[in-house]
Amino acid sequence: MFSFFKTRSGNAKVAARAASRVQPSPVSTARAEAMAGEGRLDSLTSLATINGITVVQHGARVAVVGALLMSVLEHLPTAMRANIAESFRERIEDLLSLGDDNGMSEQFQSALLTEVNRYLNALR
Repeated sequence: MFSFFKTRSGNAKVAARAASRVQPSPVSTARAEAMAGEGRLDSLTSLATINGITVVQHGARVAVVGALLMSVLEHLPTAMRANIAESFRERIEDLLSLGDDNGMSEQFQSALLTEVNRYLNALR
Protein backbone atom coordinates (compact mmCIF):
# COMPACT_ATOMS: atom_id res chain seq x y z
CA MET A 1 0.00 0.00 0.00
CA PHE A 2 1.06 3.55 -0.60
CA SER A 3 0.01 6.67 1.19
CA PHE A 4 0.45 10.26 0.18
CA PHE A 5 1.11 13.09 2.57
CA LYS A 6 2.40 16.64 2.46
CA THR A 7 5.45 17.86 4.30
CA ARG A 8 5.52 21.19 6.16
CA SER A 9 6.94 22.83 3.07
CA GLY A 10 3.92 21.64 1.08
CA ASN A 11 5.78 19.07 -1.02
CA ALA A 12 3.94 15.83 -1.60
CA LYS A 13 5.66 12.65 -0.44
CA VAL A 14 4.88 9.03 -1.08
CA ALA A 15 5.43 6.44 1.62
CA ALA A 16 5.17 2.70 1.20
CA ARG A 17 3.45 0.69 3.89
CA ALA A 18 3.26 -3.04 4.16
CA ALA A 19 -0.18 -4.33 3.42
CA SER A 20 -1.91 -5.64 6.48
CA ARG A 21 -2.55 -9.37 6.30
CA VAL A 22 -4.38 -9.75 9.56
CA GLN A 23 -6.56 -12.80 9.47
CA PRO A 24 -9.23 -13.51 11.99
CA SER A 25 -7.97 -15.84 14.67
CA PRO A 26 -10.01 -18.92 15.54
CA VAL A 27 -8.91 -18.33 19.15
CA SER A 28 -10.05 -15.27 21.04
CA THR A 29 -7.47 -12.57 21.67
CA ALA A 30 -7.70 -13.07 25.43
CA ARG A 31 -7.10 -16.82 25.07
CA ALA A 32 -4.20 -16.24 22.66
CA GLU A 33 -2.59 -13.87 25.15
CA ALA A 34 -3.13 -16.37 27.95
CA MET A 35 -1.56 -19.13 25.84
CA ALA A 36 1.43 -16.92 25.02
CA GLY A 37 1.81 -16.13 28.72
CA GLU A 38 1.69 -19.84 29.55
CA GLY A 39 4.35 -20.49 26.92
CA ARG A 40 6.56 -17.83 28.44
CA LEU A 41 5.96 -19.23 31.90
CA ASP A 42 6.82 -22.73 30.69
CA SER A 43 9.98 -21.39 29.04
CA LEU A 44 10.94 -19.53 32.19
CA THR A 45 10.31 -22.61 34.32
CA SER A 46 12.45 -24.73 31.99
CA LEU A 47 15.23 -22.16 32.03
CA ALA A 48 15.18 -21.97 35.84
CA THR A 49 15.28 -25.78 36.10
CA ILE A 50 18.20 -26.06 33.67
CA ASN A 51 20.03 -23.24 35.44
CA GLY A 52 19.50 -24.88 38.83
CA ILE A 53 20.84 -28.21 37.58
CA THR A 54 23.86 -26.45 36.05
CA VAL A 55 24.61 -24.64 39.33
CA VAL A 56 24.39 -27.91 41.29
CA GLN A 57 26.71 -29.65 38.81
CA HIS A 58 29.17 -26.77 39.00
CA GLY A 59 29.05 -26.93 42.80
CA ALA A 60 29.84 -30.64 42.69
CA ARG A 61 32.83 -30.03 40.43
CA VAL A 62 34.12 -27.27 42.69
CA ALA A 63 33.73 -29.53 45.75
CA VAL A 64 35.75 -32.29 44.08
CA VAL A 65 38.50 -29.89 42.98
CA GLY A 66 38.58 -28.42 46.49
CA ALA A 67 38.92 -31.85 48.07
CA LEU A 68 41.73 -32.72 45.66
CA LEU A 69 43.58 -29.48 46.42
CA MET A 70 43.24 -30.06 50.16
CA SER A 71 44.69 -33.56 49.76
CA VAL A 72 47.62 -32.27 47.71
CA LEU A 73 48.33 -29.42 50.12
CA GLU A 74 48.36 -31.72 53.13
CA HIS A 75 51.13 -33.84 51.57
CA LEU A 76 53.49 -31.00 50.70
CA PRO A 77 56.66 -30.36 52.73
CA THR A 78 56.34 -27.58 55.32
CA ALA A 79 58.79 -25.20 53.57
CA MET A 80 56.90 -25.57 50.30
CA ARG A 81 53.60 -24.85 52.05
CA ALA A 82 54.96 -21.55 53.39
CA ASN A 83 56.08 -20.45 49.91
CA ILE A 84 52.75 -21.43 48.41
CA ALA A 85 50.84 -19.57 51.14
CA GLU A 86 52.86 -16.41 50.46
CA SER A 87 52.29 -16.61 46.72
CA PHE A 88 48.61 -17.42 47.27
CA ARG A 89 48.13 -14.38 49.52
CA GLU A 90 49.70 -12.12 46.88
CA ARG A 91 47.39 -13.48 44.18
CA ILE A 92 44.35 -13.08 46.41
CA GLU A 93 45.34 -9.46 47.13
CA ASP A 94 45.43 -8.85 43.37
CA LEU A 95 42.06 -10.54 42.98
CA LEU A 96 40.53 -8.48 45.79
CA SER A 97 41.86 -5.25 44.30
CA LEU A 98 40.22 -6.16 40.97
CA GLY A 99 36.99 -6.72 42.89
CA ASP A 100 37.31 -3.28 44.48
CA ASP A 101 37.65 -1.74 41.02
CA ASN A 102 34.71 -3.69 39.56
CA GLY A 103 32.29 -3.75 42.48
CA MET A 104 32.52 -7.29 43.84
CA SER A 105 29.24 -8.28 45.49
CA GLU A 106 29.22 -8.85 49.23
CA GLN A 107 28.11 -12.47 48.80
CA PHE A 108 30.89 -13.19 46.30
CA GLN A 109 33.52 -11.57 48.51
CA SER A 110 32.30 -13.52 51.54
CA ALA A 111 32.42 -16.84 49.68
CA LEU A 112 35.84 -15.98 48.26
CA LEU A 113 37.32 -15.16 51.67
CA THR A 114 35.83 -18.33 53.18
CA GLU A 115 37.58 -20.42 50.51
CA VAL A 116 40.83 -18.46 50.88
CA ASN A 117 40.87 -19.13 54.62
CA ARG A 118 40.09 -22.80 54.00
CA TYR A 119 43.17 -23.21 51.81
CA LEU A 120 45.42 -21.07 53.99
CA ASN A 121 44.49 -23.25 56.97
CA ALA A 122 45.41 -26.34 54.96
CA LEU A 123 48.81 -24.79 54.18
CA ARG A 124 49.70 -24.41 57.87
